Amino acid sequence: MDNYDKNYSLLVRGKRISVTKEVYKAYYQCRDREKYLDKLAEVNNISIEGCRERGISVEYIISAAEDSMEDKIITEMLIVKLRQCVEMLDESERMLIAELYLQGKSERQLSKETGIPAMTIHDRKGRILKKLKKMMEK
Repeated sequence: MDNYDKNYSLLVRGKRISVTKEVYKAYYQCRDREKYLDKLAEVNNISIEGCRERGISVEYIISAAEDSMEDKIITEMLIVKLRQCVEMLDESERMLIAELYLQGKSERQLSKETGIPAMTIHDRKGRILKKLKKMMEK
């Protein structure tokens, strides 16, 4: 009965129900989180009426939210170049990058699977990334 000493209670369908301190805290944490998220959504809500009140062109907001064609082209070109640079790596380097970045494995997980110490994998990854960066800058 230690948890009920301070008489924590919640109002459920018009009735007071005694609860533990943990339940009481968890309930109010969730409620406060919902209030915070509602307020955040209200502040960031973009409505036509809200834009008119602020004197902001709706077309401007829509165009600013979309990536420009130039940005899309540049991103696509960088992806192509990165793929070319990765192809220039030797097999073990490609395997390490593929496992870590494409397969989403952690360095520790890869260490357990391959038997290579995690620090060695970490150091190799750093060297490979530096090498890729230099190749991308050319």
